[in-house]
Amino acid sequence: MAMYCRKAKLKLPIKSILEKYTCGKARLLAMLDKSDDPVVKSAQPSLKTGRKWKVTEAVEEAKECLKMKEVIGQTQTDRRGLGSTTAKCWSKTEGKEKRDMIIDEIRNKEDSTRLQKAVQQPQQGQWTNWDSVIQRSLTWNDIWHNGASENKLPHQVRL
Repeated sequence: MAMYCRKAKLKLPIKSILEKYTCGKARLLAMLDKSDDPVVKSAQPSLKTGRKWKVTEAVEEAKECLKMKEVIGQTQTDRRGLGSTTAKCWSKTEGKEKRDMIIDEIRNKEDSTRLQKAVQQPQQGQWTNWDSVIQRSLTWNDIWHNGASENKLPHQVRL
């Protein structure tokens, strides 16, 4: 189980290959569905994804989830209070914004699936319960500057 997750306390800048694949296929399907070209709209090409995951089902599920979130409305999830964050409405967005919302929803689903797998593993999932860790999002520059310096890197002189 990998330690990358956008919902955990320590957010690492790594994405899974599966997440990249699913988001790419979903983006392609959304672009083909909303194409301005009449030939592409009439052809309705099918995207091959395998037998375990279907891109059309994933996109429809993401759309339904976004519609449900719009019906439920904005809820308070942390200490910031009501009205401190803004949410986009599914019915008021168009074009690229809708595609981006679908992709973000698919990413959130993949992230929650990864977090569920980590929590189910008692030893490997301990990083999900780190209470004393300061919540922060690490970038590659942070990892490079804090984790590796010139003295720690292997070099012919130091070998």
